[in-house]
Amino acid sequence: MKTCCYCGSKVELYEQYYYYCDFCEMKIDKADVQQDSKRKNFLPESQPSNIDAEKSTPELMTYTTIELLFMLKIARKERSETYHARHTFIQAMKTGADEFQDGERYTYELYDYWTRKCFVLENLIRERIGYIPHKLTESYIQNLSARMEESTKKRMTLRKARSIQEAQNK
Repeated sequence: MKTCCYCGSKVELYEQYYYYCDFCEMKIDKADVQQDSKRKNFLPESQPSNIDAEKSTPELMTYTTIELLFMLKIARKERSETYHARHTFIQAMKTGADEFQDGERYTYELYDYWTRKCFVLENLIRERIGYIPHKLTESYIQNLSARMEESTKKRMTLRKARSIQEAQNK
């Protein structure tokens, strides 16, 4: 039975790509409709990559929170690696090796890019969960993923109402 992803009620086909939920009084996209009162799964099928993290802000806004957290971890790593590469160029230039000026300029532009990408991802995450995670460790993300997976197991079903006589007999 096709059910609403918010309340678990039965939904009816409304238009070609939508269903309608009487309880919620709204159209639901065909992709969001669930089966047998299951909850919507927000875990991604695969982990995002650098290519995903490099997308525009409007595109990033379409990703789930867990995907944004993965991308923020990627962006922070890229920023850190770029910072260290730039620092190496600066140290070489201090010893008189001026041939590294182009490398320093290039790494500065990359550092600027990844810093701004971190700002975007942090703000998108902050809009959703109310804060910016300080450190994104594997255990933090795995723990969050486990809690998300566990929450999808709880079905949205009601027990059948007992008759008055059944209630009185107890």
